Amino acid sequence: MQTITTLLRPVRWQILLAVLASALSAAAGIGLVAWVNRALESGLGDTAAALGLFGGLVALVFASGVCAQVLLVRLGQGLVCRLRLQLVARVLGTSLERLESLGAPLLYNALTRDITAVASAFKQLPIAVYNGLLLIAGMVYLAWLDWALFLVTLAVIALGVWGDILLGGRVKRLMRRVRQLDDTLFEQFEAAVEGRNELGLSRPRRRHLYLNRLQPAAAESMRAATRAEALWAVNLNWTTALVFLLLGAVFFAGTAWELVTREVLVGYVLAIMFLRTPIATILDAVPAVMRGNVALGAIDRLALGRAEDFTEADGGEPLPPFRELVLRGAGYRYPGGGGEPGFQLGPLDLHIRRGELIFVVGGNGSGKSTLGKLLTGLYLPGEGVVTLNGRPLDAAAAPRHRAYFATVFPDFYLFADVLDERGNDGGVDARVEYYLARLGLEDKVSVREGRLSTTALSQGQRKRLALLLLYMEDRPVLLLDEWAADQDPVFREVFYRELLPELKAAGKTVIAITHDDRYFHLADRVYKLDSGQLVSWERQGAVFSEQ
Repeated sequence: MQTITTLLRPVRWQILLAVLASALSAAAGIGLVAWVNRALESGLGDTAAALGLFGGLVALVFASGVCAQVLLVRLGQGLVCRLRLQLVARVLGTSLERLESLGAPLLYNALTRDITAVASAFKQLPIAVYNGLLLIAGMVYLAWLDWALFLVTLAVIALGVWGDILLGGRVKRLMRRVRQLDDTLFEQFEAAVEGRNELGLSRPRRRHLYLNRLQPAAAESMRAATRAEALWAVNLNWTTALVFLLLGAVFFAGTAWELVTREVLVGYVLAIMFLRTPIATILDAVPAVMRGNVALGAIDRLALGRAEDFTEADGGEPLPPFRELVLRGAGYRYPGGGGEPGFQLGPLDLHIRRGELIFVVGGNGSGKSTLGKLLTGLYLPGEGVVTLNGRPLDAAAAPRHRAYFATVFPDFYLFADVLDERGNDGGVDARVEYYLARLGLEDKVSVREGRLSTTALSQGQRKRLALLLLYMEDRPVLLLDEWAADQDPVFREVFYRELLPELKAAGKTVIAITHDDRYFHLADRVYKLDSGQLVSWERQGAVFSEQ
């Protein structure tokens, strides 16, 4: 897969070194078998020389084996680490539209179970590589002992491979089904956690979730996983039976039918018994490798964006001062489904200048949050144009466009780490303490080395902390989506009559999505969204009613 190819490319020389060390250890191990076979046939001869040779081979097996295992373990663990980091970087580099279309269950499943499955697969890598090379060396030795018996051995191997392909394909299909059911289970897990309020009030809904959604998916996953493991157990024991069948064929060829010499017979028996462990070990690793392969396929099917590069320091050229944000015929459409048309925002015309205080009102479903994501560059316009300081918003300009904005959306995530305008968390404590006091949180939250002591507060207090993070980042444009909705009456008054005017006086452009019509006179302009269309709100004589 492309993901693994990309990850392996930087360490290809380390892989070659590990393979060479494994090959040396495998060759030394087969050399020991050959030496024992010869000693049984011809005797030891010079005991001191024999002990020296034996000890040297054992030492070589030990040293090269340890070296190979350590190299492969480091490569495997490094690969898993890079895969985890790359996957998160790809999530961070994926557009908001794509992340929203995938949904949280798919993403969490990829970041947890899929990565764990891949990690388990690569933990088998050192053992599988070493035993694979040992098996190859053993086959070469068997061919050297007797070509006729080696052809019989190949026939038995072909029979084993046929069984492996027959059963392995069915096992892989079952594992894919288990992986699909994992997504369903994660969806129900999310419902059980995120819907705790609604579930707590409704036993019928709890019962429906448990009996009609969670239990069937869990039971089907169990059946598919059990069947996959059972089929693989059949395959494993089939291979074991073939090994003993091969031993029987060699034994009867050398004793009952006298087709081979005693030296060849003993050598074959020793080698096959020696190779039983590598064969069993490789077969034991196959299910984990299959699950890892299925997990990698699931990750690739997410079609995430390119991994964002965080090795370069933030900064570069400073942003020019914000002058204006203009929408000309701009719109955004959500795709429809189930025969229903998708929601259409726009086309909209809007001109926002530096230092303005803009209020946007509208009922639920009118498109307020969609407008906020379009203004900030989280959504790209599907029609028309959005320009910031005259530069049109497109995929290439989006990162620079977004750098002007700081937001608090209704579904905001509150980070405990406080960053300043340069993205640093050092030396910020004094400023954070000032804003904590300004926002009435000094008795509930403290800061130490740029990290807030807690974020487990009421929703209104959490929104104040989110506003604190915006203060610290010092972006020129602030978008506050229903920020005051969860504040108590006293602090709501502080927000509208003190904080917003202070931000405006500091040259900030503030776009506030709000329903508080008693404060509309404080805004430079008020707009109303209705069914995706934006109209100017006439303050004189207007009566606001929630839709």
